[in-house]
Amino acid sequence: MTNIGALLLKTPIFRQQRAENKPLKYENSHMRDSLQILDSTLREGELFQIFPRESRVAIASKLAESGVKRIELTVDYPPRTTAEDLTGIISVLNEQGVEVILHGRALEEDVEAIAKYPVHGCGLYIAVSKLHRDHKLHGISEDQALDRLGKSVRAAKERGFNYIRATLEDASRLFLDDRDSFIDSLGGRIDALRESGATLISLPDTSGLLSPSLSTEFFRIVKQASSLPVAAHFHNDYGLASANAIQAALEGAEEVHATVMGIGDRNGISDLYEVVATLEDVHGVRTGVKRGSLRELYDYFAKVTGIPLPWRHPLSAEARTVRAGVHQSMTVKKNDGYIPLSKLTNDFGEPLYAVSAYISHNLVQAILNPHIANVDPRTSRRVAELLASSSAVSGAGSRLDSIQTIIRQETGVEIPRQELTRFFGGERLYLLLKLHPQFPAARIVKELLEWDGIEAVDEVYGDADMIVKAHTEYGKPNVVTMIRQKYADALLDLRVLVTD
Repeated sequence: MTNIGALLLKTPIFRQQRAENKPLKYENSHMRDSLQILDSTLREGELFQIFPRESRVAIASKLAESGVKRIELTVDYPPRTTAEDLTGIISVLNEQGVEVILHGRALEEDVEAIAKYPVHGCGLYIAVSKLHRDHKLHGISEDQALDRLGKSVRAAKERGFNYIRATLEDASRLFLDDRDSFIDSLGGRIDALRESGATLISLPDTSGLLSPSLSTEFFRIVKQASSLPVAAHFHNDYGLASANAIQAALEGAEEVHATVMGIGDRNGISDLYEVVATLEDVHGVRTGVKRGSLRELYDYFAKVTGIPLPWRHPLSAEARTVRAGVHQSMTVKKNDGYIPLSKLTNDFGEPLYAVSAYISHNLVQAILNPHIANVDPRTSRRVAELLASSSAVSGAGSRLDSIQTIIRQETGVEIPRQELTRFFGGERLYLLLKLHPQFPAARIVKELLEWDGIEAVDEVYGDADMIVKAHTEYGKPNVVTMIRQKYADALLDLRVLVTD
């Protein structure tokens, strides 16, 4: 790999430092106080899945409530999409003080379409790599691509936008293919776009080609050469988009693009939670997003879209669950022994524990201590062994019932189920609702999606009219009881299936 010092020598500021016999240095971007997060869930994310219009408005509102101050949408392309797809969202976001950015091609017709809406700005893009120019843009030259981008930027400036982002699509490939040429031409290219009216330059890693070390190198070079603020947009083809975005932010990128769950084309872009939580918790960089609101945002997004949170995501129930016995043994004494304290504070409250062959007797003792004075270690070990054995038996009934029964048989103590959920989590439920034909099912769907403990609601046909996926939580009302009470007049039948 080319030495980064040699690469940076080619940028103007480093030439000046060398001419003045000054030592080479990088901007200390790790001390930055803030940057702007641009959420693209309703633009990039809709390349993964198109959301119903009502859901889009609700998601936009939740993003705004979470403190996201800049949200991107795609300009309408009739007849595939229409103005009605945008107006409701733009209105809601404008009322909440969010900067709305409409994304379009580097074409004056797209600029004209964007100008119809009361938005803060626009993002205009064109591909610059040879691969893309040859096979997507009919063989135009790089100069022709940049000229087209410059013309669209000038058109946007004439229409008075406060924010004009010029995007050099697939810029990372230019960097990887010919670094010397990229470095030599970068500053001049950006200067020309700034003179045309661009307020921000975006250099995306369109095919997810960069690693964190390459991203650091790339953004150090870009920041030294750029006369404009820089936006970072990373794709996740190797699973590195969030890590790359974090590195770009630490190297001085003024805007970082992300989506809820990282959804987007192929396997997406940077994940909003991963970027914000890491920057805030680990690096102390303020993003403007309300850190403690992200779990609620993600839970809501999963409900209204039907997209489940992957098990390996940092906000999943699995991320909260301590499995190894030695880990459990420490965690019952010090909660943040294995889960970062900031995650417990902002996302989870307390850890959960798995019942497996590795369950810790110290965990069992922590459960028994409030109920039995001076618990005999032999008792806690015996209970742990029985729980470990029971975990290997499939079809043994409710997990909490089994735990409760084993503890009662060995100690004579009945541990309340609600108390057990504090340690082991609640149970997942599938509720099958049969409704009176005249009752408006859509109303129930809308209301249930606002409840804590409800994960998904689907209208179906057959023996049931609706399936509700839910879970019980420690210290919160039982969703089954709530549904029976709230919709007593609507229910013909309610069946409950319990699963681990």
